[in-house]
Amino acid sequence: MTTDLRGLQPQHPTLYQLAPDGESLEFLYAQCPACRKLVFPANVPGCSHCGDPLQGAEKVARPGGGKLLEYVTLHVPLLPGMEVPRIAADILIEDGLVEEGVIAGSDESVLHVGMALRAVAVAQPGGETFACRFVPAEGAAR
Repeated sequence: MTTDLRGLQPQHPTLYQLAPDGESLEFLYAQCPACRKLVFPANVPGCSHCGDPLQGAEKVARPGGGKLLEYVTLHVPLLPGMEVPRIAADILIEDGLVEEGVIAGSDESVLHVGMALRAVAVAQPGGETFACRFVPAEGAAR
């Protein structure tokens, strides 16, 4: 049973938004007017591919997800209040764009390098915001 998160706000509104299904996330990119490649996040000051200043760049929402490149389980909190254990990962979200993300859950045995991941919304304590977490995409079994 999933919780409807439509009444909550994104913890990082410049990075993602709730998809129409009320659970998945869409990542927010800018499409470079010079080279037409996507850059992330949409509010960066310039294109990471060609250096264009992105003046008037079109904002593009794409399904959130990617390919798992590497991961590690953190057993010591890096910040006050951080829950552990927590799996941190490097994820290829778009051709040439690698971002750090958090895997939902703490069981590394369900993960393998190269697997497809999907970004989902997870309600945060306090009930006002949701955060981005990654889960194995459907059909991403070993």
